[in-house]
Amino acid sequence: MTDSHRTVTAAEQKFFNECDTGHVPVIVLVTKVDDLYCRAIRELLDGGLTRAEAKERATEKQGELLEKWLEHVKHELGMCKFPPKGYISLQKMHQEDGDCTLLMECTANVLNEEGLQRLFISTQQSSIGICVKYGVNKGQASDGCERI
Repeated sequence: MTDSHRTVTAAEQKFFNECDTGHVPVIVLVTKVDDLYCRAIRELLDGGLTRAEAKERATEKQGELLEKWLEHVKHELGMCKFPPKGYISLQKMHQEDGDCTLLMECTANVLNEEGLQRLFISTQQSSIGICVKYGVNKGQASDGCERI
């Protein structure tokens, strides 16, 4: 997401209207969410806050901006013939300690075949936590990947 005002493109709509991926679920992965932090600061400053107050509230505002934008994307793509099975945003992935646990959880949640889900989870050797979580939750309905 290089431009927070960017809407769903015609190419994206075409993909989700024309490409039936069958049993392969597609996840919309929103990156570069960190860019919304600057927009949040700008909006807070424009709203009359001091720089210190704006910095203090910027993370919360960034989350609100992301939520609003994602709702728009979900609405637009949800009307397509073959909508995505999940949506997720990743932040700070450029950092050495970037965490993609949410991506693994989302992927596991959208896999609709238990065998595939087990295979995916068992290959996540770097994340014992996800194996334990899905072992405990086996048999419960998944809640998708709406965790942003």
